Amino acid sequence: MEHFTFYICEACGNVLIGTGGANVSCCGQVLQAVYPQKAIPAQKLQVDEMEDEWFISSDHPMRKDDYISFVAYISGGAINFVRQYPEWNLQLRLPRRGHGILVWYSRKQGLLSQSI
Repeated sequence: MEHFTFYICEACGNVLIGTGGANVSCCGQVLQAVYPQKAIPAQKLQVDEMEDEWFISSDHPMRKDDYISFVAYISGGAINFVRQYPEWNLQLRLPRRGHGILVWYSRKQGLLSQSI
């Protein structure tokens, strides 16, 4: 995971992912790299195995003022990125590729991660 760097624009919600150092700007502002914090148990996403996929869900309220804007699964140098939208339930399926790290972002909680 140390090879991926996240840049998140607070103004428009744009998410940029880099694989090294970069000077990134969006909406006229220079963006700083954002690093995930380990989620506490109350923040973690629900992860279930379904056939050859991970089924990921959450009871996060997904309101317009605070929703999970993306979920990324990082495993073996690859990343699966799924954009999420307000007022939709957070439910998605991702291919299961052994152990990895889930990373997600909400405006109030910030960038969080958990191992799966």
